[in-house]
Amino acid sequence: MSDFSRPIIGISKCLEFDMCRYDGSRINNNFVRNMKKYVDFVPVCPEVGIGLGSPRKPIRLVTIDGKKNLYQPSSKKNLTEDMHDFGKKFAESNSKLDGFIFKRDSPTCGISDVRLYHKLGDHVGYSKTSGMFSEDVLENFPNLVKEDEKRLNNISIREHFLTRIFVMAAFRESLIHKSLEELFEFYCKNMLLFLCHDEKLTAQLGLIFKTEDSFDIVSKEFQKTVHQILSSPIKNIPMIDTFNYIFNHVKLKLSESEKSHYHYLIASFESDLISHSEISTLLYSWALRYNLQSIIDQSMFNPFPKKLLLDLVESKKEFSIL
Repeated sequence: MSDFSRPIIGISKCLEFDMCRYDGSRINNNFVRNMKKYVDFVPVCPEVGIGLGSPRKPIRLVTIDGKKNLYQPSSKKNLTEDMHDFGKKFAESNSKLDGFIFKRDSPTCGISDVRLYHKLGDHVGYSKTSGMFSEDVLENFPNLVKEDEKRLNNISIREHFLTRIFVMAAFRESLIHKSLEELFEFYCKNMLLFLCHDEKLTAQLGLIFKTEDSFDIVSKEFQKTVHQILSSPIKNIPMIDTFNYIFNHVKLKLSESEKSHYHYLIASFESDLISHSEISTLLYSWALRYNLQSIIDQSMFNPFPKKLLLDLVESKKEFSIL
């Protein structure tokens, strides 16, 4: 099993950690519970953090004088400045976050589709926005890997999120000794994974090491580019190009039937008949057979603990025919 770095993940405290929702409840979340073995969580409830307590009267986002405000209708309190102050203090106290799991639809923690009422009062229209606390967090951490808890029930979105937080945790650890050699080792281990996302940016990433800039300048540019590479999901064409790159390392040692089978799998993948995992598993087995350590060590084959997908995989089997 790979020795994974431990991501530091902020999380809305009502998700599995504390009974701090507006109604005094907690939300059970199997994924978050399973993550505790692999992740260092930083739970936070911004609403309790500004003194509202739990249970509490509802709060909402309201447009007042053309600006977004956090307002509690029952007490007629404007909580905007309190929340901004709390967000600032949170950012100052947690400088090493790799990612954040936010509570969906929350006026403080939601990252999309949060109601922003057009004015004070009942029965008024609304548009959609992001929560006030999450907005402040993301402003202070522009490279933060973010998701809300509902979207993480989609296996593709979860895989992408997990890949990003574990890679970014490894990146953070590669900076500890301010060593260009360690940073280059990180690049080499993750190069094929980066190629699956974006070939051009991966090449650009490698060129950063050829500059004569200081470590601080190089590492900041490197982090920005890695974040950009991983910000969008893996694309089929660069993934196939990466598969072919690995295949070229072993093809001279393969039988004609093995080569034919590989090309068949590539064609099937291009036609959406199989998943990429079938091809990567085959290539990894060939790398093991021929002891190609530079390929075996690549993070693309095992970017995160696979047990963190177990609850979704098992749910698919729930209605299977015996």
